[in-house]
This record gives sequence, structure tokens and C-alpha cells, in this order.
Amino acid sequence: MNGRKAFRRMAPEGYRIRMMEPGEAERLRAIDAAAGRLLVEAGHVARADPPPLPDFVRFLLTHEVFVAQEKRGAPVGYAAAADLAALVGDPDAGGCYWLAALAVDPAHGRRGVGSALLQAVVRRAEWFFHRAVGLSTARALPIGEGFYAARRFVGVAEADLTPALLKRREMEWPSGAAPGSRAVMVRWL
Repeated sequence: MNGRKAFRRMAPEGYRIRMMEPGEAERLRAIDAAAGRLLVEAGHVARADPPPLPDFVRFLLTHEVFVAQEKRGAPVGYAAAADLAALVGDPDAGGCYWLAALAVDPAHGRRGVGSALLQAVVRRAEWFFHRAVGLSTARALPIGEGFYAARRFVGVAEADLTPALLKRREMEWPSGAAPGSRAVMVRWL
């Protein structure tokens, strides 16, 4: 199944979900920057500057990237995920598909685009027999922990975090975010 058909009928009306195509890094970086401003407005971080383009491209290349696109239009959101074991270099962390990024252009927010991207990530994890999808997100924010909890993700208690989960959470901790402001969540498959 190719990247244009794999996620057919998953997106809300007027959108579609597909895998990333060459030449989209700048647009996805702009989406990431726009979505990051929501975290600033919510008080999770003081600043959300996008990474330099070469760093962002390296990030994209180490993940599978799912793109939400207006039908016959430009990308409006993306999700990036990869096997946790590969991301942290720990073979004992296998079986968890890690959602490293999910961003939707705020102009297209609250239309189901983020939910559709998340559904595509979960479907991909199921296809390849992962036991869970994991992520770290802003604690106690509707656009963070609240969004994922409403989609069957559960928080992992601090005492239950494995070394791989701790490492990944620390890698994703935004500069300037307060201690204790990140939650690790898992959806069992």
C-alpha cells in the first residue's frame, strides 16, 4: 500500500493523511513553529523557536513522518514517530512506537486533523505489531495531556518510567519548561 492510500478515509472532510514527500521540510518546520506558539501562549514555555532547518531535516529523517494535507493543497499538520529502541539506542525498549512530534497549523486546529494524524500513527504501530504508542507532552494542558487522555493514552507514573522512557522525555524537554511539566503517556495496543 503506498503512502497516498494507506490512510484513506482517516482524515476529516477536506483533508487527507499521507506519508511525507521530498521537499516538505520547510513547510513542516513552519507548522511546528506555529504550533509551538500555542505552548508559549499556554505558559508551558517562554519561547518556542523552531530548530535550524538542517537540524529539523535530521529529525525528520530519523522518523516516519505522517502529513495532513488539505485536499489538493499544502500540508497543514504532521506527526513524526519511530521505534523507541532505535531512538534511545536501547534494544530493551522495543515494542513501543514513540510519537516524537504532532503539530497542526493553528489555522486548521479543532477540526480533527490532530486526531487523524494520531490515528494514523496508532494504525502504523498496529500494522508492525508494536505493543504500545508512547509520547511525552505538556502536563495539565488541554493541547497536551488532555488531548491524549481523551484518545485513550494513560499517564505513566514517575516511579514506573523505564530508563528508555526517562531518557526520551529528557531529550524532548523544551528549553525553559518547568520541572515536572512533562508527562509520559502510553496507549496500549
